[in-house]
Amino acid sequence: MHQRLARYHARSPRYTLNTEDDSLIRVAGPRQIPWEEGTEIRNVSLTGLAFTAPEDLTPLIGEFIRIQFQVPGGEQTACHAIVTRLEQDQTQPGMMLVAVHFYKLEMAHRILLAQGLSKRFRDQIAKKGREGLEESPIDLSPGPLFMMATTISLWFLMTLIFLTWNEPGFLSFLRILGL
Repeated sequence: MHQRLARYHARSPRYTLNTEDDSLIRVAGPRQIPWEEGTEIRNVSLTGLAFTAPEDLTPLIGEFIRIQFQVPGGEQTACHAIVTRLEQDQTQPGMMLVAVHFYKLEMAHRILLAQGLSKRFRDQIAKKGREGLEESPIDLSPGPLFMMATTISLWFLMTLIFLTWNEPGFLSFLRILGL
């Protein structure tokens, strides 16, 4: 059961929550009382988030819901969202993965979310950078810049040879090159 609201939807980089992050989310539909039992945030971005919910409490695609969650590395925030995707959760039977798109997120909340995600991304990059330096050998293969410089040098040399082919100074040019 894989449903989508929109075929093409703008996406932002996702931050997958770690164990130290608060991954609970409080959800309320238009005619439902708020609930948070059995919910867990899977990832967060600037445009939305994905969370798990029990099948019997799963909102419908296109439904406006109110969510309350803790921004990674920040404080609790609440906003409205629209459900854009529902998928069966592969890791937990009886659970659904619910993807939502934030609806008219206030600027203060958007800034708070951007700062929290930015800090978490920097932490992840720094952690991966330290791990990468310890584990990976140095790559000595020629890169694109080297290949581009070689190509430009050869083009320049061939152009120079072509332009001076019938000139009397061509033989002296060959002597300079050592040919």
